[in-house]
Amino acid sequence: MKRKTAYLFLGVILAFLTACAPNEKFQTGKQYHGFTLVEKKFVDEVNAECLLFQHDKSGARLLKIAADDPNKLFNIAFKTAPENDCGTPHIMEHSVLNGSKNFPVKSPFDVLMKGSLNTFLNAMTGSDITTYPVASMNNKDYFNLVHVYLDAVLNPLIYEDPKILQQEGWHHELESKDGEVVYKGVVYNEMKGAYSSPQRELDYQINKILFPDNTYGVSSGGYPTEIPKLTYEAFVDFHKKYYHPGNSYILLYGDADLDKELQFIDVEYLSGYDLSTEKVEIPLQKPFSAMQEAEKTYAASDDAPTNDQTFLSLSFVAGQSTDRALAMTFDVLTEALVNHESAPLRLALQEAGIGKDVRASFNEAKQNTFQITVQNANPEDKDRFKEAVFSTLERVVEEGLDKTMVEGILNRMEFNMKEGNTPQKGLMYLMLSYQTWFFADNPFIGLEFNAPLEEAKKSLETNLLETTVARQLLNNPHALLMVLKPEPGLQAKIAEATEQELKAFQEGLSEADKDKLIVETEALIEHQKREDTPEALATIPMLELADISSDIEWFEVNKKTVSDVSVLHHDAFTNGILYSNLYFDMRTLPVELIPYARLLSSVLGKLNTENYSFGELDNELNIHTGGFNTYTTTYLEGHSDENLIPKYVVYGKSTTAKAGKMFELTNEVLNNSIFNDTERLKELISRHQARVDSDIKNNGFGYAMTRLRSYYSKSGMYSEQTNGVEYYRFITDLSENFDDKSEEIIAQLAKTAELLFVKENMIGAITCDKKDFEAYSANFETFASNLNADAPQLNNWEFNFEMKNEGLTSASKVQYVVKGYDFKKLGYEYNGKMRVLNQIISTDWLQNQVRVIGGAYGGFSGISQSGNVFFGSYRDPNLAETIENYNNTPTYLEEFEADEKEMTRYIIGTIAQMDGPMTASQKGNRAVQYYFEKTTPEELKAEREAVLSTTSDDIKGMKEMVEDILNQGAICVYGNEEKVKENADLFGEVVNLSE
Repeated sequence: MKRKTAYLFLGVILAFLTACAPNEKFQTGKQYHGFTLVEKKFVDEVNAECLLFQHDKSGARLLKIAADDPNKLFNIAFKTAPENDCGTPHIMEHSVLNGSKNFPVKSPFDVLMKGSLNTFLNAMTGSDITTYPVASMNNKDYFNLVHVYLDAVLNPLIYEDPKILQQEGWHHELESKDGEVVYKGVVYNEMKGAYSSPQRELDYQINKILFPDNTYGVSSGGYPTEIPKLTYEAFVDFHKKYYHPGNSYILLYGDADLDKELQFIDVEYLSGYDLSTEKVEIPLQKPFSAMQEAEKTYAASDDAPTNDQTFLSLSFVAGQSTDRALAMTFDVLTEALVNHESAPLRLALQEAGIGKDVRASFNEAKQNTFQITVQNANPEDKDRFKEAVFSTLERVVEEGLDKTMVEGILNRMEFNMKEGNTPQKGLMYLMLSYQTWFFADNPFIGLEFNAPLEEAKKSLETNLLETTVARQLLNNPHALLMVLKPEPGLQAKIAEATEQELKAFQEGLSEADKDKLIVETEALIEHQKREDTPEALATIPMLELADISSDIEWFEVNKKTVSDVSVLHHDAFTNGILYSNLYFDMRTLPVELIPYARLLSSVLGKLNTENYSFGELDNELNIHTGGFNTYTTTYLEGHSDENLIPKYVVYGKSTTAKAGKMFELTNEVLNNSIFNDTERLKELISRHQARVDSDIKNNGFGYAMTRLRSYYSKSGMYSEQTNGVEYYRFITDLSENFDDKSEEIIAQLAKTAELLFVKENMIGAITCDKKDFEAYSANFETFASNLNADAPQLNNWEFNFEMKNEGLTSASKVQYVVKGYDFKKLGYEYNGKMRVLNQIISTDWLQNQVRVIGGAYGGFSGISQSGNVFFGSYRDPNLAETIENYNNTPTYLEEFEADEKEMTRYIIGTIAQMDGPMTASQKGNRAVQYYFEKTTPEELKAEREAVLSTTSDDIKGMKEMVEDILNQGAICVYGNEEKVKENADLFGEVVNLSE
């Protein structure tokens, strides 16, 4: 009897150990489902056991990071090395997700977007990698995603259906004999949009010269004028060469059953492949014997000024990514040489008056590049720029870098690496590991960041940084001095060249060729319009509603009082880190100071203070905090635009041991910043304007969206004055006329700070463990006692709305077309079923009409609880046609039919947008949002129940609301100058953003 009890007890212990260490059965050197375990080790940096396998039959490599994380990630990556600018890897990335052997629908990717619980679903192309990551917290859904993605990359329909390349890449389109041939294609238009950015053009031109002989010198995404040179034969040959499992790198992350994962991948896919004889290698670029110089141009609007619009850049090819110590050393140098507020190169260029902003970046690849770029300069500054950089670098080598500055930079790096504050940790580890996996056949080198970090820390005691500067920069001839200057009218020249190219092509067609092209065009359009059959859709695995929990996840704050100030505490395990937000109500400001609050957020923490120079302050913030910044945001109480709650937020994070120092520095920034240092303020405003100017050239959709909402909503008008076209005009005026307006600017900034930073105007919020709250509250109390104690008065902001319906012109090669309105202003109330409506309009109607048929990179809608509704397109070759598609939405809804299975798919996809992994700090922010907006658990529960019970008739029943919204006629378009002017009759006004 005693022996039996002992055996039972032993069995319990063994079961417990097996459950706690499920990977103990995997032994190095043994085979499991066709995979041999090559190496197994616990990696402290990822807090998980990591198992590296080789698939014996196919040659595939597989790494499992067995973390105790329900957000499981699967990724398969291929080393890809394009030989030209046709964008073949990028087009392939799109194309393989357009149907496969086991899932023969037009786009399994889009079907999954409609109806999967994925927490991440995407594919990405880099200079030497094409990668396919998917993540889910639902085990069944996770394996469904693995199945679809593996089939997509290994068994795509591209070999039997050339229309996939035509749709996703490019094609000639001719609809009638008297029509004109045009280029169409999703990637073609995506890259036209991408290369509307001068920064993207700069990087392209630099890499082309630095790497003339290997893959890093070509555009893996595709250069617009070169994409139409890609042939179907070269396209499928690319897949044959690079998409064999022997060239694949599979990453598994999370708590899924490893045995099941290996078995599935082997049985369903890899066991059908033999080893490939082709090995993908990327040769090293032979170094230059002397630095090269080049001058190129980028497209600017016809009326755009050219003064102070040139980019100057110095780039160096510096070592290889497999040398992790060198890579981390350069991470320090990007900050210490340039990006830090008192970095020597930043100060030298400011003193020389060269440009308005300077940044350094370090790009890791088989061969790394270190780049210093000045923007808003002039071509004639080139030689002074080069001399300033090299003389400063020589001084750095001779005199050394400030060790206190380096200490702060290292502290911030270490804090952020060890914190790992992202809910997508699998994706983070993918990015850390793939370079060393690709080029050293060892993913662990990339994951184990502690060792190279310790090497980088030696720079505090040695001249490591200085010798790296000497060896890799000063004495490195593999370098380039680039001048990229604006060329007004260049876009028109490119468009004309494309038009002539197409005209010559069309003139070379025989009548039979024209007939054939018309038939091909009709066939492609018919294919794009065709709906997948129920049989084809049934092949895509999906969950049932029974797999979806009806429970909500509620995030709560405990409202406490510290020093007579309300503090919102979200209790969560944060591993000893305090995530602090201070919320100041902006309604203490008169309406004319709203843009000054945004300006204030850009300069605070960068000014001299009573006790620190700006450089010393930057050092202190780096040494004692994990992050510090200020910004403006809004909440809508009761989800009503009438109840706008604008907040100025001061954010900081630190360990509990450094809480006192974090609040001491916060006090220094808020109460002791020196605004009347005109020289420093002028530098900061000039730099800030340059960044806003760059942003307005790169973020057309955001500016069009903000502008549209300013026509009819308080929150939109507020956003327009803090982040929109009006703010761009405001900050440009201040920058250009600073000398005349400096006294006014100083006075207004000081007044803004004085009105905001008042004790009774503040609410504190903290996310930390209950046991750490005391460390926070004691220091918060001291901080609060230093604030102005005057009683604040709130203003009632009055905004004048006007339906301007503007066309915003720029040098963009594509359009961003936005239309929308507020349904609450039309008498409608929010219902959770609107979430499903939005999912259907976005992923079915607009995805097909605007992206698939129209050729835009994206077409989507948004419906919010506050009442705001928008229809938007991204990198769109069209304008009027897209608005027509928006206007046809009511007809689509009137004819909408979906059976129970289709509705289930839409509902699951909607739930995926509502649920997702979150970090502790994100949960704390969500809890604060609920507090300010007065959201209740009952409200969230009702919303979820509404989503889960949505029917096809419910969707049809919202047709009238959508029609009413569209009938308001509110539109805003950001786009190509010629295209906007061609459609001038659609707008109330055409606005040139460069004027």
